[in-house]
Amino acid sequence: MMNGMHQNFVCDQWLFEIMDTAVYCLIVDDNFIKEVSDLKSTDHLQLPQIQSGPIFIYTKVPPLSTNLIKFITKIGFNLVDTNIVFDKPMLVRKEIPNNKCSLRFALPEDESYVVELARNNFVYSRFHLDNDILLPVANKIKAEWARNYFAGLRGYKMVISLVNDVIVGFLLLLKSGKNLIIDLIAVDNRHQRRGIASDMIAYVEFHLDCFSSIQVGTQLANVPSIRLYEKIGFRARMSNYVFHYHKI
Repeated sequence: MMNGMHQNFVCDQWLFEIMDTAVYCLIVDDNFIKEVSDLKSTDHLQLPQIQSGPIFIYTKVPPLSTNLIKFITKIGFNLVDTNIVFDKPMLVRKEIPNNKCSLRFALPEDESYVVELARNNFVYSRFHLDNDILLPVANKIKAEWARNYFAGLRGYKMVISLVNDVIVGFLLLLKSGKNLIIDLIAVDNRHQRRGIASDMIAYVEFHLDCFSSIQVGTQLANVPSIRLYEKIGFRARMSNYVFHYHKI
């Protein structure tokens, strides 16, 4: 039965190049959940033999999928994060309530500043919360994630915030139909809790009002972000447990 699960393990080439180890995403779909639920004996509880050598596997599991949670913890997955997805309708703004920073969309010459900001200002990501991932590697993942926007590989728009002409924050957007998704958002730790993140979101609503909603995901551990999103009108819509598996 486990052999049928091989197709649910998808190679993540981008993370492989950063982490220098084989990386797979375990896709949890209805068929996978059914196969796990049908298992009768713990004798079958083992990962498919994807390949020999070091492996890193990650997956997201709905909180109510208790059989699946038992299954993946038995085979060595560890819970590293609870991801919460928030959304809100796009507001029609006639002006931007901004007194903290200057705002604009990103320019090509912003790349090096944004990449370093991403490298040095994330704490709560699933990579940073995983003790089996070294801090320089976790930082590099976020840095290269931001760089992908400037390489034309990921992202629809990016908003830049500046204080005294210095970049102190960015907000990377994806789009899905009439919905916007905040893919990555960061503010320099010396300028946090000053309303800069909410200003960047307001800038998005002012300039991209052709969209109907905006969505963002964050970690349960990231209490400051949760408070911010709820304060400006986001509401929690769904959650997932995030599990990691490491084989040295």
